Amino acid sequence: VIAPFDGVVLFAGPFKGYGNLLIIEHGDGYHSLLSGLERLDVGVGQNVLTGEPVGIMSTEGPQKLYIEFRKEGQPVNPGSWFASKKK
Repeated sequence: VIAPFDGVVLFAGPFKGYGNLLIIEHGDGYHSLLSGLERLDVGVGQNVLTGEPVGIMSTEGPQKLYIEFRKEGQPVNPGSWFASKKK
């Protein structure tokens, strides 16, 4: 699993029923939350770059990666960020 954008790790560890949870702060009030990882390879306070490995999914059983993007604490739909640009 890789970091979706540059940022700083705010939280990395087990959280309630989510298993390992990773929260990355990206600036301007944006955060990403990732869970479902078997192992986290980053720690709190660490700077990460877009595309940098941050953890590994399990190799056994069903694998489900959960990712959520937030702006100032509210979930946002990132669909337009990933949409292809037509020329």
